[in-house]
Amino acid sequence: MQKATLHTPVSWRKPSAKPTQAECRARAEKRDAWLQQIDPAWLFHRLFDAIPGVYFFAKNRRGELMFLCQATRDLHHIEEENSVVGMTDFDLNPADMAQAYVNDDAHIYATGEPLLNRVELWFDRDGMPDWFLVNKMPIRSRAGKIIGIMGFSQNYEGRTKLLAPFPGIAKAVNHLRENYRENLTITALAQLVGLSPRQMERKFKAVFGVGPQRFLIKTRLMAACRALRETDQSLAEIGMACGFTDQSAFSRHFRQDLGLTPTAFRLREKLT
Repeated sequence: MQKATLHTPVSWRKPSAKPTQAECRARAEKRDAWLQQIDPAWLFHRLFDAIPGVYFFAKNRRGELMFLCQATRDLHHIEEENSVVGMTDFDLNPADMAQAYVNDDAHIYATGEPLLNRVELWFDRDGMPDWFLVNKMPIRSRAGKIIGIMGFSQNYEGRTKLLAPFPGIAKAVNHLRENYRENLTITALAQLVGLSPRQMERKFKAVFGVGPQRFLIKTRLMAACRALRETDQSLAEIGMACGFTDQSAFSRHFRQDLGLTPTAFRLREKLT
């Protein structure tokens, strides 16, 4: 019986402080040769499937999906991995939301700059809107041309698992989520957790990408979405019950964040 052979690891040595250009080129060639051996189905995107609350995607220049993580495929009941290839945002999302994503992509193509920690509403595993932090970056060819966009979104639960909250922020988040119906002020919330309003604003943005006021509005919108789906209450009743000052403010924030009116959302939910 033949014994399995083990590769002897390269002896550790302290790297040179500044490699020469020739050394850099040689290292790049070594990396490229290794990358060429990887089966496209087993690229690094697979790692995202193991991270809770994180959803990876990659699209070509035409906006067609090339990769979509397992969690997102499960959300849309797509079993075959390759069946998502060629789909667009409009195949998976309401038209207004899809158009907003396409507009973001157009900005990246025009500027070449990534969009980091952008807050968007998306749908959770139950089909209800939840807010997500979205990061998108251009994919460049070897010639430097942008040939697509890759990114990932991360929901609130995933964010709190991966980033330990700053002192006081966890308590503030819980208070907002439990008392969003009330007339909350950021000053009172800061006092509750022992921070100044400026400190809380800064720490909130560091952890979640948005300030406490924006977090509160999005929490109210999520509650409103559930009420629109599960009750026959009027828009005015739902707006007031979810903490908005009046129906006008409720409708304005709803359309701004979800890309459609509360009435259109309710109609769509009744048809699905």
